[in-house]
Amino acid sequence: MSAPTRVESHPDAGRVDDRSGPVGPGWLVAAGWVTLVVVLAALLVRYWNGPPYSPDSWGYYELSRHLGADFFHIDGWRSYQSTAPYGMSFGPLWPVLIGLTAAVTRTGPHAALVAATGCVLATAGVLSVLGRRFGVRALGPVVAVGLLGFPPYVDEVLSGRTFPLAGLLLSLLLLALVTAARRPGWAGPAAGAAAAGIVLTRPDTLLAVALLAVLVIVARRRHWRGLLAAGLVFAVLMVPWAIYGLAHFGTPFVADNRLVASAVPPLHILDFFPDVSQVPTVADDPVGWLARVGRNLPPVATQAVLAGLDAPTVVATALAGLLLLRRGLALRGERRWLLPGLGTLAAFTVQVLSAELTTGYPYPRYLSLVVLIVLVMAIGLISRAPAPARLAGRRTGTAVAVALLALPAGWALGHQFSTVPPRPDYLTGGAVEQELRRCHADTTLTMSDGRLAGLHAALTGRRTAVFPRNFADLPVAARREWLVRYGVGQLYVPPLPPDTDPLVVKMTTDALPLIAGAARVTPDPCATLGRSYRVSVD
Repeated sequence: MSAPTRVESHPDAGRVDDRSGPVGPGWLVAAGWVTLVVVLAALLVRYWNGPPYSPDSWGYYELSRHLGADFFHIDGWRSYQSTAPYGMSFGPLWPVLIGLTAAVTRTGPHAALVAATGCVLATAGVLSVLGRRFGVRALGPVVAVGLLGFPPYVDEVLSGRTFPLAGLLLSLLLLALVTAARRPGWAGPAAGAAAAGIVLTRPDTLLAVALLAVLVIVARRRHWRGLLAAGLVFAVLMVPWAIYGLAHFGTPFVADNRLVASAVPPLHILDFFPDVSQVPTVADDPVGWLARVGRNLPPVATQAVLAGLDAPTVVATALAGLLLLRRGLALRGERRWLLPGLGTLAAFTVQVLSAELTTGYPYPRYLSLVVLIVLVMAIGLISRAPAPARLAGRRTGTAVAVALLALPAGWALGHQFSTVPPRPDYLTGGAVEQELRRCHADTTLTMSDGRLAGLHAALTGRRTAVFPRNFADLPVAARREWLVRYGVGQLYVPPLPPDTDPLVVKMTTDALPLIAGAARVTPDPCATLGRSYRVSVD
């Protein structure tokens, strides 16, 4: 990799003429796109008929089928903080995109997988535009391939969940921030629109957007017109969602994890309380809340370490970028794109830590946006770094370029294929879903398997309610209250495969005796694979 050439007398002083290095233009751009398309195609071929869809996957698909007059209506209950039959678990943008994709492609439940794949390709396209702003034309496909080396992100793509779209919108936000100094006229509104899109895709990112806004205001307070435009666009785009929340839940910002995050005792989203206002929160006991948050620190740290061990190519790229960061910050031209990246990284890192510590959900997939920002900065620094004289030459650049593509691509396919088998029943429900349809009763069906319950509600429009996790801790009167409030009249105990989560096994085993202690339960001979019961509260 030969040193980039600076042309300080040019009006665009500080930009890099990258024509001399093999890790910039030329074959790496084409190789990056080919590698990205090949990896995505291999994943689609492998998992098209058996994507690892989760309860969230089916929750998004269900919402995507209710985008008309009865917007965001739900048939499947997955949280119990309200009896309004409208979604409060997710933001609207991803279900809307799934619905539009399904309408155009006629792919049904596959639409989420198609939309997620399209978002990965679009992210590479946006980052390619960003890369041209500072002389790394291959940035887009190389970062996208590197991101596929992070297994939780691959799982998001194949499960048809939100992070591919959130990553695309974050890439647009980075592009707007880097371009703001040169083209403030459109960069401000574009940044506001991208920020609103991120929040409407993943409401938990509101904190990150707020922190980033503070950093931008401090750094660019003289450019108040652009900042005002960004804020106005953000506010306007958030208004419809605020109206939705006020109409159905009495709050402008809907989030069913809010109680989980603010409660003093550790809670889960599937917990039921007859009166949620009686749950003690941080306002009632700040010390107790801080103690609970502190106890979440070890599992959060552990999951971060495990996520790194599962993504060695991401860690290696990040370390290489870190070694080059000091040099990059010493150059004015580099700071023009590095500083917005560092500010965005800081904001989203704080948001992820806050979300995981307050909710107690240490899920590695929440790190996807942080990993994206890290890869953008690291690959940008690697591509622009001059090689030492003794290593200079086309061979060094070629070796680095091949490593940036081949290693994460190989890891993405090798890790995914060896650890996650295709699961056709996760797409169709298989024989269990056919039995549920055959044994249909005109009442709310409950079961402990959130994926089966979500799939059944999304595909049939039948009312379902996932069995509450804290049901065993509730008094009999509260159990009866749940059965009555959500109209539960049928219990299904599905057959459990050998690899079932132990918690699901326990909930499945406990469901029948717990419900039987609060209501009259009658076996239904219709079911032969699992066990079906009619539930009646006298």
